Amino acid sequence: MSNACPACTGWAHAGSQPGYDHIHRVLSLPEEQHEDQQRVLHGFATGFASSAEPGLAQTWVFFEHLEPALVFGRAGRMSVYDITSYGVYTAAREERFDHGSGRQVTTLHVAGRALDREPGEGKHFVRWARSVESVSAFYEGAPERG
Repeated sequence: MSNACPACTGWAHAGSQPGYDHIHRVLSLPEEQHEDQQRVLHGFATGFASSAEPGLAQTWVFFEHLEPALVFGRAGRMSVYDITSYGVYTAAREERFDHGSGRQVTTLHVAGRALDREPGEGKHFVRWARSVESVSAFYEGAPERG
C-alpha cells in the first residue's frame, strides 16, 4: 500500500506497520459495527517508539481493555534502550472488505488525549494482575473491589 492516504500522516504512513493498512488520528471514533463486510471494535491502543538510532519505529498495539493496554505501555517503557516513549489512547480497530482492491483492509483509529500516567493508574495495574489467568491470554477484567 502506498503513502497516498492523507489521514495516515503523523504517527504512521499507510502500510508502514505490519498488521495495519492505515493508522488514523481522529477526533471521534467510528461507531462499533459487527457486520459481514465490516467490523469495528472499540478499545485502546498503546503506541510506542524509540528516539535512539537505530530504534523501534512508531508501533501500535490494540487492546479491548484499558488495563492490559496500560500495563503493556508501562512495561515496554521500562526497556529504556528500545522504547523511549509511549502513550495509551482510546481506539477502534476496523476491518473491512475493500471491493476496489478485493482484499481485507485493517485501519486503527486513534482518538483523544493520552490515558497513561494519570493519577490512580495503579488501580488498573491491580485489576489486571487480579485477572491474569496462567492458562489463557484472555482478559475479562477483575470485578471491582471496595
